[in-house]
Amino acid sequence: MPAQSALDLATLRADLERAAAPWRFAYTSMTALTEDRRVNRLGVPLPDDLDEEQLRLQSESAAAAARAASGDSIGAPASFDLRNAGGADYTTPVKDQGNCGSCVAFGTVATLEHVTRYSRTPALPVDLSEAQMFYCWGRADGATCSTGWFPEPALDAARDQGVTFEDYYPYTPGDQACAVNADWPNRLCRAASWQSLTSNVAGMKQYISQYGSIVACFYVYQDFFSYGGGVYRHVSGGLAGGHCVVLTGYDDAQGCWIAKNSWGPSWGEAGFFRIAYGECGIESWHTCGVPGTNLHTWLPNQLILGLWSNESDNNVWAYGALRGWLKLDGTAVPTGHAMFLELAAAKARGTQVGLFEHNGQVHQVYAW
Repeated sequence: MPAQSALDLATLRADLERAAAPWRFAYTSMTALTEDRRVNRLGVPLPDDLDEEQLRLQSESAAAAARAASGDSIGAPASFDLRNAGGADYTTPVKDQGNCGSCVAFGTVATLEHVTRYSRTPALPVDLSEAQMFYCWGRADGATCSTGWFPEPALDAARDQGVTFEDYYPYTPGDQACAVNADWPNRLCRAASWQSLTSNVAGMKQYISQYGSIVACFYVYQDFFSYGGGVYRHVSGGLAGGHCVVLTGYDDAQGCWIAKNSWGPSWGEAGFFRIAYGECGIESWHTCGVPGTNLHTWLPNQLILGLWSNESDNNVWAYGALRGWLKLDGTAVPTGHAMFLELAAAKARGTQVGLFEHNGQVHQVYAW
């Protein structure tokens, strides 16, 4: 949609004071841009029949539903924050999508990264390629920096093709032909599956607390560009476009979702933000969960901390310091036993090894 005139910050300050809003505005990395460049950092196409008054009414009912689906009532915790889950931070660093409507790639890739780490260990180095997601899979689906994309086809690609690691295709903003390393099929992460959670608030909280993160899209108003902290509610300015982020938590006491954005760490709360339940369609517009991921990659520099087996010949496991428990290849018993002996020797020496993981199993070992 065409960019509107920039929101006057004095007007925003007055509107915030009048609304007693629980958030503060700030001069951010986004306010330093022109309005058209701010809008370029969105990237979810708006519905042709969008009715803003209907959206406002839906927001009220969505907020009520989110409050009713309290953690206690659905068997989930009353609050969850992936940055401090059991004392550990499972999030990956905040990134900056730059001058391109590629937010869907960043929201879906961050979700894959977070689910991967939360289901394994917080130290696992997982940095996946937003460039492949957007310039390969998105481009094949007709997505460009000016049109944006949707999370559903992005998650289809993550499930069916997978996403390689950042060093195999580093991200730069701007439309481009797919230029991924030809070896990418040997280093990737796949979504095991995905599920729509749109308008399913209980499911959103359950997925976040169980798997770590979900993808969510919402309607962005001009005041959001100036968000500096607190629990965001729209108070001023017109509709700027649609945006995709990763939800990393929620807090029933504050009545809000916690999200990681893709506008760099100098925006918001070090790149994160909190948004009130029901606000801006956050629960009711392209919301998706990933219940697990599969890795197909070398995991170098693993210190073996534990080994486990029982009377079953093909039930042998190893615990890598950066990876956690992995089953040794159970399809060939002699291979599994040979790897077990190599890993036992490495554990005894306290030396690191390399493990090649495929869908939760070790298929190769490199010991030195």
